[in-house]
Amino acid sequence: MLCNCVKKCIAYLLVLAMTFGCFFGAETKYAGAAAKAKLAKKKVNIYIGKKHTIKIKDKKAKCTYTFSTNKKKIATVSKKGVVVGKRKGTAKITVKEKNKKNKKTRKLGVVTVVVKKKVADNNNLTDETPTPTVSANNNGTADNVTTVATPTPTPLYLSYDFSDGNISDFVAQGEGVRIELAPTGYDDENCLKASNRINRNGWFGCGMGYNAAKSLQAGKIYDVSCYVKSNNSGTDTITLRSIVPNNRGGFSFPTQVGESVKVKGGEWTKIDVVFATPDSIKNGLVLYWDAESTSDMFLDNLEIRESKGLDSTFKDTFSEIFGYVGACNTYSQMRDNKTFTTSLYNSVTMENETKPNTFLTGSNFGGGANISDTLPDGYILPDSYRDSTYPVLNFKTFDDVISTAYEYGFKVRFHVLVWHSQTPEFFFRNNYDENRGYVSPEVMDGRMEYYIQNVIHHIYNTPHGKDVVYCIDVVNEYFHNYDQGNKSPWNAVYYPEEKTESDRTDTPEYVKKAFEITYDALGEFDLQGKVKLFYNDYNTYEVCNRIITLINYVNSDRKICDGVGMQSHLDVKYPTPGPDGKIAMTIDDFAREGFEIQITELDVTDYNNSGMQAQYYYDLMHMLVSKKKAGVNITGVTFWGLCDTNSWRRDGKPLLFSALFCPKDSYYKVLDAAKAAWAQ
Repeated sequence: MLCNCVKKCIAYLLVLAMTFGCFFGAETKYAGAAAKAKLAKKKVNIYIGKKHTIKIKDKKAKCTYTFSTNKKKIATVSKKGVVVGKRKGTAKITVKEKNKKNKKTRKLGVVTVVVKKKVADNNNLTDETPTPTVSANNNGTADNVTTVATPTPTPLYLSYDFSDGNISDFVAQGEGVRIELAPTGYDDENCLKASNRINRNGWFGCGMGYNAAKSLQAGKIYDVSCYVKSNNSGTDTITLRSIVPNNRGGFSFPTQVGESVKVKGGEWTKIDVVFATPDSIKNGLVLYWDAESTSDMFLDNLEIRESKGLDSTFKDTFSEIFGYVGACNTYSQMRDNKTFTTSLYNSVTMENETKPNTFLTGSNFGGGANISDTLPDGYILPDSYRDSTYPVLNFKTFDDVISTAYEYGFKVRFHVLVWHSQTPEFFFRNNYDENRGYVSPEVMDGRMEYYIQNVIHHIYNTPHGKDVVYCIDVVNEYFHNYDQGNKSPWNAVYYPEEKTESDRTDTPEYVKKAFEITYDALGEFDLQGKVKLFYNDYNTYEVCNRIITLINYVNSDRKICDGVGMQSHLDVKYPTPGPDGKIAMTIDDFAREGFEIQITELDVTDYNNSGMQAQYYYDLMHMLVSKKKAGVNITGVTFWGLCDTNSWRRDGKPLLFSALFCPKDSYYKVLDAAKAAWAQ
């Protein structure tokens, strides 16, 4: 009986085991079945220049995966599924899975990639959620509070190939110009065309313009590249320029961006330049392309990227050696190129804004006298003044110079008080009338003192004038005042008996008086000996002994002239720049007299494109730095202009930069020379 019961129980348990075994076995088999691989995302947004890796869930070791794009110009994809945004638009990335054993291939799906062109502020342009980070308390243990790391903004990158047919960001620049799409692109069927360019507006030119203020930011540096073409039958010159609307409804004078390019008719040519936006573009900013001819012109594959610009090596090196390193600027150049100028220089000399013409007429280009019957409020009236009317000096732009220089951290070389050129003729004539005869020396004494006293008082009574104006060219180019073939009006007043240049004295009394007036005026501000006073001239190596005679005459009663400014407008063929050349010998002569020396207007022309400029600059700078290290009192070097394109001698390409942010070999050579000589 017992055995039968046991047998029945065992049989019953076996049935249950088989039943549940089948159930659990089926469940186990289902749970262990391999899930098919699939795409983690089917749509992503990235920006031009950014990357995104396509992720696949449940990848199989026995399978390989391939990626292909339908639009390589918009987005590329690597063998590992890394997508890179190239241009604005939408691309589709097809992903396939291939079994290694049976060679069968199946399509996993398509990832739609939307590539955008503009970076939003404070947006890191990633599809991923920022990883939370756990903050720690003072004991080093984790809090319950989590913070999300602030994403780093991505540098701006813009691209236009006109493949989408959109030209809304572009405008026609110039009277009557038309812009439109053309089916003759650089590497596709679309580009931008500017036609009807029959009215080239002088310096402003005409062509197609880009509304840069819509996308670019003020005070930033950008790399700009594009392809341009002209349908001119021969060669043409195409230039990229920038222009900023002013507050009066017009435009500022256009600024050239980079170097012009020569193009053969019908052939695409690439432009690569660096562009720094002005500090303010609230009124707008247009980049535009202009061809020298009136032919139709074409633009394609425009790309704009944020750039780093220049570091401070140049400024740091020459500041350490000489104290001051500077450039000549107009006020607008200084104001609008802050990033460039402040990277390189700690000193600035105004090209025209501090010359007598500007103060006496309000314009360096000349104009009528502003004469008052009463003494203007706040003006100094010296005892020597003999006239009954009074010039009203225009300091508006100069006040802007002082405030901007202070804001940018510049010191100012004031250039110039007394000069035969760029001083209006009426200043020397009876009743301030250029059609009348010359005044007497006594009347001119009063006028000179009136002018110098009021300029000095205005400088150092103006906020920050004491902070920035550190030296003054009191007299300029006395020994070249016959260069235009006419007698200097200063000499016409003081030396009417002088008939020719050979009659000119080396000890002119009005030059000494100019220094005396300036020095005494500085005394009222406790600046004597602190603000340095210079006699400035060019080709000093040709009139060295005469300059020595003049300065020693000026200082015969007391030392009121600190030294000489050597302008140094040079050429690769003359004079010799090295330690045995005329420049070096002249510096030695001035040093023996105890003169302070500043290189005030340095540029080196190479009109024949000989390729000698870089070595000339090297030899010159090595000599100057060697002199300084040996104890010669050289206290500053000023380059006369920012770059070749705005140089007064632009045909000779005389400066260290061909265009803003485009250094030449000469730039690197002067740095190499300075470091080598200073390390000796």
